[in-house]
Amino acid sequence: TQEVFTLTLKAKKKFVFKAGQFCFLRLNRDRLYARHPFSLAGSPREAELRFVIKIQGRFTRALLKLKPGDEVIVDGPFGVFTIEDREKDLVFIAGGVGLAPFMSIIRRKLADKDKQPVVLLYGTRKAADLIYREELDNIKEAWFNKAYVLSKDSSALDASEAGHINQKIIEKYVRDINNSLFYVCGPESMKNSLKKILAKLGVARRNIIIEDFFW
Repeated sequence: TQEVFTLTLKAKKKFVFKAGQFCFLRLNRDRLYARHPFSLAGSPREAELRFVIKIQGRFTRALLKLKPGDEVIVDGPFGVFTIEDREKDLVFIAGGVGLAPFMSIIRRKLADKDKQPVVLLYGTRKAADLIYREELDNIKEAWFNKAYVLSKDSSALDASEAGHINQKIIEKYVRDINNSLFYVCGPESMKNSLKKILAKLGVARRNIIIEDFFW
């Protein structure tokens, strides 16, 4: 999109990670030594590493200007935003570039022909802000269902909801709240709101996994 790009890296040696994890990226130049966390968006089955980057600040602009052959230092993988329970349904709630770890998990599931049910609730402002929209729309597997939740432009898509991801939308798309794991990744305001909504719905704390780049 206008504000988001995908950074693809070729590792010098085999890089092993779990779908849903993140890495710290660094550049050894221009005083850009500080580590910045980004979720891996590609499947662990892929040879390259893929990261979804939103352009905001000096570091991400420097990443955008990288050319083939430039070096990026990758520390990781880290994090526990991974699928460990194979029995419950999965509910992925994403805001903006918070879609990245879910793309990693979905791509891994497609590669492995994993049929554990997934509902993706993906919130952005406008349809133009939806990243990987074409790829998501082309997923036809019976285990996958999705809804785009647009806060500014709900008329732009047929399969969309207006406003923000709320209790009503969750109840509409989640078939069994008591047998679901809820994964949430997005802006802090969204994460805080979802914690309250899920608690109100009676979801046990152990069934709510929030990505916060700590482990």
